[in-house]
Amino acid sequence: MLQVDIAGDGPTLVWGHGLMSSMAQERAHGWFHRVGLPLRLLRYDACGHGQSARPLDAARYTWPALATDMLAVACQHAGERYALGGHSLGCASALLAALRAPQQVSKLVLATPPAVWQQRAAQQQRYQQMIRVLQKRGLGALVQTSRRNPALPGWLLHTQPAAAMPQLEALRDFSSELLIAILQGAMASDLPPPKELAGLKQPALILAWQDDPIHPLASAEQLADCLPHAELRVINSVRELSHWPQQIAEFIHQ
Repeated sequence: MLQVDIAGDGPTLVWGHGLMSSMAQERAHGWFHRVGLPLRLLRYDACGHGQSARPLDAARYTWPALATDMLAVACQHAGERYALGGHSLGCASALLAALRAPQQVSKLVLATPPAVWQQRAAQQQRYQQMIRVLQKRGLGALVQTSRRNPALPGWLLHTQPAAAMPQLEALRDFSSELLIAILQGAMASDLPPPKELAGLKQPALILAWQDDPIHPLASAEQLADCLPHAELRVINSVRELSHWPQQIAEFIHQ
């Protein structure tokens, strides 16, 4: 069972959060959404995250499985036509879901795309290192490692030193066993080849930021190249980041 939240009025955007995140964490940092914008925002805690069910089965955390969940949420709550979007893992879920239901998906909002294709191997190595820490030293050691090396751009941490706190608090809410299953699912995942994604004809807004090895700009640029109706916007300041919620709402209304 997935925890779902629906708020606002207007065209529907079904939104997925990032890996090891939740709706609550996204509310805490406010990078993608703001109350009062003319949008019907349909969010949910992905399987294994937040207040949703937490099976210890790595197969439930692959990108195709999580895309199936996104489509199920949309089918139940969004009506016949809707936009899909998400941050990182949610971005991957949205792309895979759109490939399965292209007639229902009106637009795509792809925020900080994850490492894909040529960049994926380095990210898989990071996940394997995290699994080793969990297996040998436990969750507390992983939290301490994450505190020393926050997975955020330096320019963001320089301006907002506490920006990583919601991530760290969310991390403490997992068990080691659950995190290992989630990371194993992520390690087994990647997007289909670019030529397959080129079949997505929906307008796509790609929001990327610089100086983040977890969400490399190269992946966002490759997505912009292969999606036929994509617009890429790249930022490197907190001021620009504060405009993202409004830009998302305006894009959905275009």
